[in-house]
Amino acid sequence: MTDRGRGVLPVINRRKGDAMERLRSGCKINIFLRLLGRRPDGYHELFSLFLPLNAPFDEMIIRDGRKEGIHLSCDVPGIDAGNNTVTKAWRLYGEASGFAPALEVRLVKGVPHGAGLGGGSADAAEMLLYLERRSPCPLGRERLHSLAARIGADVPFFLEKEPCLVEGIGERLTPLPPESPWLAPLAGVWGVLLCPAVHVNTAWAYAAWDESHPGAASGGSSARGCGDALTDAAGTDKNHRSVFFPPLRVENDFESVVFTRWPELARLKALLLREGGFAAGMSGSGSSLFGLFRDAETARGFMARLRELDGSCVAYGPFSPLGPAE
Repeated sequence: MTDRGRGVLPVINRRKGDAMERLRSGCKINIFLRLLGRRPDGYHELFSLFLPLNAPFDEMIIRDGRKEGIHLSCDVPGIDAGNNTVTKAWRLYGEASGFAPALEVRLVKGVPHGAGLGGGSADAAEMLLYLERRSPCPLGRERLHSLAARIGADVPFFLEKEPCLVEGIGERLTPLPPESPWLAPLAGVWGVLLCPAVHVNTAWAYAAWDESHPGAASGGSSARGCGDALTDAAGTDKNHRSVFFPPLRVENDFESVVFTRWPELARLKALLLREGGFAAGMSGSGSSLFGLFRDAETARGFMARLRELDGSCVAYGPFSPLGPAE
């Protein structure tokens, strides 16, 4: 695993002899997200480009517990303290390794829930990595990824902490080095992330997409094959540079159903494009949106005007999709 410092931030407080760690877990955006159909087991095949972001982020304060088990509290109401991605990661790791230390965990949420940013998945991945670091008998990368996939489709990505092509139901990852042609169109680009006060339930989004695409059953074809077909259709080359680029084609198959239900999200996307963004899209199943700008100055100008244009959402950035946020 590599850690280029963009996705899940490193430990920010670990003192020798102190049984407390303060960890940050970031989030992700989907530059594109294609839904390829529903499998017989109910899961959906997808093809996507995931990029990790440092902000917004969640924070976990972990201390050695006084009682057996994991005891989690959260600053946001509605989080099930006994059954969530963090406690599930702790349980699965303990079952697989025999290492299940008593822990007290305080979760401070910064990543909005129901925003399509993968905050809960990032938290689970950070717990797995924390336990792996402490375990007297680490499981290794392959087994850790297997556990992550059992927690949620996005969790394996947050173990990698680098841009990835994502296939299958989210468990098949292809990490992309900086020189990858998939990332070349993002060089020099700056982004702004908008988080409106809208919660989109992922299960609802999938069900709504299924209803609007009757008969869209996955035939088990690989997403890579889908990418090749798109490249051929576009008449571009075979090196994967132009499946979606150039021009940079940001698209998300969830937008059709989510924007119908929440037209204010479509208006925010239009705002990003009208105010200087050359591309904009929704992340995951929503509700967050991002805009891509040719330079940081234009992105900063948009953020400065955002309060006057639309004060209903929180903005993050400007950030480089291939580097840390400013």
